[in-house]
Amino acid sequence: MASLSERTNTSWKHSTDGKIAILIVYVDDIILTGDDTAEIERLKQCLASEFEIKDLGSLKFFSGMEIA
Repeated sequence: MASLSERTNTSWKHSTDGKIAILIVYVDDIILTGDDTAEIERLKQCLASEFEIKDLGSLKFFSGMEIA
């Protein structure tokens, strides 16, 4: 995995060449967001190799909140 530029126990941020990828974990949910689509795809592949995951597409609701 790439070096971590910034992280906490529940989030991870990676940025290169002015692009960013953010991973947020909340209980058993994971949000991947950012404008670095290549890094987001790499993260999804890495997670899928270790865990059973399902890509639910664009985020619409999270923790009872509607995301616009």
